[in-house]
Amino acid sequence: MRDISVHVCFVKAVLKKATEQGYDVERLLRRSRISPRLLEQSQARVSAEQYAKLQTVTMREMGDEMLGYCPQPFRLGQWSALCHWLIQCRTLGQAMKRFCLFYDILNQNLAPRLFVEDDRAIIEIRQVSDGTPSLDPYVYELFCFSLHRQFCWLTQQNLPLTDASVPYPQPEYSDEYRPLFAGAPVEYDANVCRLAFDRRLLEKPVKQTPQSLADFLRKPLYNTLVNSFRSKSWSQKIKDVIGDDLSAMPTFAEIATHLGLNPKQLRRQLNDEGLNYSGLKVQIRRDQAIYHLSRQRTSIEEIAFLTGFSEASAFIRAFRSWTGVTPLTYRKDLS
Repeated sequence: MRDISVHVCFVKAVLKKATEQGYDVERLLRRSRISPRLLEQSQARVSAEQYAKLQTVTMREMGDEMLGYCPQPFRLGQWSALCHWLIQCRTLGQAMKRFCLFYDILNQNLAPRLFVEDDRAIIEIRQVSDGTPSLDPYVYELFCFSLHRQFCWLTQQNLPLTDASVPYPQPEYSDEYRPLFAGAPVEYDANVCRLAFDRRLLEKPVKQTPQSLADFLRKPLYNTLVNSFRSKSWSQKIKDVIGDDLSAMPTFAEIATHLGLNPKQLRRQLNDEGLNYSGLKVQIRRDQAIYHLSRQRTSIEEIAFLTGFSEASAFIRAFRSWTGVTPLTYRKDLS
């Protein structure tokens, strides 16, 4: 799945504590092939590869997998050690219990707890009460996304969330929460951070092995972002039908027929995910454009064609509306 891009708000969040602690943030950005000027653009986005690289180099520079956000650092290798422990589990339920026990043993600033309530299995994530200020929203964003995607990887399935809650007000960039929380409804300003699953998922078998873990850990943060499994959302199924060649985008009716639905049914499924076909096409074109521009091999004219534009001028106007800069400026800033 190369058609993924990440909003600049998360790029800024990765660097927030590094900036406060005096690290050379510009050097970290350059090592990740991200222009510092991009941070000045409110609509800017970077590729999944660039974002994962920035997370990696910043964590290594700071010696902290939580990027300086918690009073007690999360030492390098902590997440890898957890992965090695979790693949020994037989079921997802056992893995969730072991996940919570791992952080209980470490006694760090986050205390996850698993419990069952009616037909839901809930992981509750509380800040350890030690008189420290409330944790930044990015702590919960990073921890929850990593937690959920880790369980998806263990079972080789996109595990649906029934709902989620976070202990802070709705941010300006909340539109980005749909992929962050797998399309689940999110309650803001809640008393505690929670992720809820259907309890039947606890019986899902763990399918990963030491060999597959070794492959995963070669690029763990990138793989966490882009891995997708069999139980796909309807928006992802549509992306799969469209493929990488956007020069001849199929009609909505053609996609519905391919997926065995009528257009009204497919439209309803997309609406349930908070999307429509027009918006999804924009997202696909935007993210494909960012992917190709970050590669430096393809001309602007070719990228315009590959993303479904008949003229480069139309592509340039669209790209500026998506990111705030022209494709040429975006590419030059990567150089």
